[in-house]
Amino acid sequence: MLLRFGKSRWPELSQIFLLSSRRLRQSQPLGTENFEEITIRHSRFAAQRFAHEAAPALTSFANSSPALFVAGIKAARARIVARKDEDRETFLRRSGFSKGETGKVLETVLAEEGRPPESIFDFVQGITALARTKTTQDTRLTLEGKAKRLLESAG
Repeated sequence: MLLRFGKSRWPELSQIFLLSSRRLRQSQPLGTENFEEITIRHSRFAAQRFAHEAAPALTSFANSSPALFVAGIKAARARIVARKDEDRETFLRRSGFSKGETGKVLETVLAEEGRPPESIFDFVQGITALARTKTTQDTRLTLEGKAKRLLESAG
């Protein structure tokens, strides 16, 4: 769910949105199932409209099961795609990474995990760790998009 607020006359609504938005991003990185956008303009009845439209969607999300997400992670951990250095480089190159990016991803996994990547989950962890080091948002989003596609390919 995406809520849009302009300049807030009701800071508590903005705080509810920020907390909910963070929870959505943390809990559902595999996709945007049941995506819904709600635009609330600041008017006299904005708080009532928020309660009427957004609260049920947030409640539904809070009560939903993480089973799909957990199953995707388990599948990614179980799917071994490379056991040799050559296989690791080939896998990343076929997944759309440049030679330079491939080297950086492999170095990042070694630094963070202390071992070379073998499963799709290991590669995704390295890609997202590398994305966190990037200063430009476009570069981060591009890398995270590639990681998302890899993770989705496992399940």
